[in-house]
Amino acid sequence: MTNCSEKAKAMQLEYARALSRRSAVGLVAPEAFVRGIRHIGYKSNVEAIAELIDNSIQAYAQRVDLLLGYDDERHASRPTQLAVIDDGHGMSAQMLRFAMMWGGTHRENDRSGLGRFGYGLPCATVSMGRRFTIYSKVMRGKVHAISLDLDLLDAGAYLDDAHRISIPAAQSATLPTFVSDVIAREYPKGWRSGTVVVIDKLDRLDWATAAGLKRNLARQLGVAYHKLLIGTAIYIDDQALEPIDPLFLSPSGKFHSLDEDRARELEPMKFTIQTEAGTVGEVVLRYAWLPPTFGAIDKARDAIGMNANARFPILKQYHGIVFSRNGRVIDVQSRTPWTTFINNDRYIRVEVEFSASLDEAFGVTTSKQQVAVSPEMWERLQCAGLPKAIEHLRAKVRSAKHERWNTDSAPGATSSVRQAGKRQARCMHLETSGPTCQGPSDAPFGPVDPAIALDALLSRIARRKMAPDAKIRVEYERLMRGWTRHLLRISDRRGAITAEYL
Repeated sequence: MTNCSEKAKAMQLEYARALSRRSAVGLVAPEAFVRGIRHIGYKSNVEAIAELIDNSIQAYAQRVDLLLGYDDERHASRPTQLAVIDDGHGMSAQMLRFAMMWGGTHRENDRSGLGRFGYGLPCATVSMGRRFTIYSKVMRGKVHAISLDLDLLDAGAYLDDAHRISIPAAQSATLPTFVSDVIAREYPKGWRSGTVVVIDKLDRLDWATAAGLKRNLARQLGVAYHKLLIGTAIYIDDQALEPIDPLFLSPSGKFHSLDEDRARELEPMKFTIQTEAGTVGEVVLRYAWLPPTFGAIDKARDAIGMNANARFPILKQYHGIVFSRNGRVIDVQSRTPWTTFINNDRYIRVEVEFSASLDEAFGVTTSKQQVAVSPEMWERLQCAGLPKAIEHLRAKVRSAKHERWNTDSAPGATSSVRQAGKRQARCMHLETSGPTCQGPSDAPFGPVDPAIALDALLSRIARRKMAPDAKIRVEYERLMRGWTRHLLRISDRRGAITAEYL
């Protein structure tokens, strides 16, 4: 024990001496901080890139380009560089050095736009690559640039004469060719001002190919900025980003008019809140419900597998309450203090839009990709009628399903359509039956599909979460045993569970 203590003490002394030589004793150990910040926890590269787009929008950019660069254009499968170009107001050479810092922003605590912490640019860039360069120019100025290379940082290349870490001043620079080519084409009268962020040494991409990255960027950024694209056009490798309203209410939104199905809007609700600090914020609740065929190609069948249309990924990914801050979608949550969204709830759409002055009440994280709603705010939303609206939307979808089943069961309906109606009816029976519902062998509609039964189980658990524990345990044990017997019978008859049940 003594030897271990002496060893630890010696290591601590050596660490303290080394750190004191390289930086002032402040709140962070620079190299360790930068290495740790790479794991800040972005959900994906899309959220990191959104941080850079936020900065461009706040700089009053009218156009933002996302470019992928390659070592060899003949084999453009996996990018080696990523650039974000804008035509905003740009940054002076002096400001560039501070923009490299965590917390370096002239918009500290600004609630009027999308950013307020000064962490977005450095956090986003190092989360994807080991080197990034900021190029910028102001009106009637020249291009200046500054770089941070994590490999050089680890090697001590940023030490000044006093052996302390110091970012060098910005220098006049020439833009990379793959960037200057796009600027020359898109700004034939000259790039008057703006900023370019180039990330290379890419070692933390979430998608193996450029196609996968661009596909996810188009979908998620299309949702995130669907309200802001009217003021700032965004392009991904020359392809204009199309707005995607997750409620499918906007006529200009992609997928709104994909087929004859349309979202049905409920009256929005708006109210204001005064914070303890005296500031006033606005909250807008938007509601919509979708026909049960909304995600399907063949409207006579469910939106499963190859029958799911282009809307279905949006229904699946943005399933729950969508939270939007100052017009930018930042999170979606499927759990509230009163209910949990299950698969059948994909056809109800809810959005909570709030002002940045309410960031604390909604628990907006530094990376602006998540909310942690306070109990007080949940109470405010409850008083504004959110739980009742959700139940009303569910009732609308159930009514539409009943109408569909009745139509499917009418004389002249095809056998496959009638069968689909029967399967949906069995699901509705389980969802609406009381706590004494028996297993599948006792159901009046015959054997129950396991997938449908599971949806029903989740729905009933969510609605009956306040029931006595013993009662729930007995009831669902009986249901699960019944479904297990049913699966075994299918397995015995067919040798395996067929695709219909998977």
